[in-house]
Amino acid sequence: YGSRRRYFRGKQLDSVMNYPLRGAIIDFVKSGNATVLYNTLTELYSSYPREASDALMNIIGTHDTERILTVIGGEEDQGYDNKTLASMKMTQGERLRAKQLLKIASTIQFTVFGIPSLYSGDEAGVEGYHDPFCRKPFPWGKEDAEILLHYRKLGEMRNAHSAFNGGDFNIIDHSDSYMIYERKDKNDRVVIAVNRGEAMKFTLRGKWNDILTDKKFEGNVTLDKDSALILERI
Repeated sequence: YGSRRRYFRGKQLDSVMNYPLRGAIIDFVKSGNATVLYNTLTELYSSYPREASDALMNIIGTHDTERILTVIGGEEDQGYDNKTLASMKMTQGERLRAKQLLKIASTIQFTVFGIPSLYSGDEAGVEGYHDPFCRKPFPWGKEDAEILLHYRKLGEMRNAHSAFNGGDFNIIDHSDSYMIYERKDKNDRVVIAVNRGEAMKFTLRGKWNDILTDKKFEGNVTLDKDSALILERI
């Protein structure tokens, strides 16, 4: 801790936890700033050896951080004591909004270069502030079914598409509020679009299916406000 280390070339560290990506994803879903996300992804991908980029530990929550659902939707910790934090939970409206943003955040986590690393309980909708509240046990039998289904789709998608197994990462388009990128290899191509601004449209040749919603598109693709798409060819 607190010292510069050599890494990626066999001297000290073989890989690192991808905290820069975590910060950029959280900033994007909370503020709608796609520029920070774009800059972070392009800097990492151009600076790290390709083998290291493909093996990065992509996190949005860990045992050392507040639960991601709380980070993006809950009241900020204003220095409250542990007794207060132990009982703080999101309102129903805050939780609904946090779940919407979590779907965008996790879509990015699972589709950019690197390996998605999921902190147990995030896929079940666990809330919690800093340690020890982020270390609540898995809520067996009380999982949030909507969030769990979303994560299962993400996992199945990664297994089904070879483009996520070392495929190229290319950003197709971006603005201050959205980003469109692709993962592809010689046999597979997946296009991902995330948006925190107003609804917009973009064009893709051919027929496509959104893995997350099963919506079909041909030519023009509609990207709704505060949404994410993972498009596969059909």
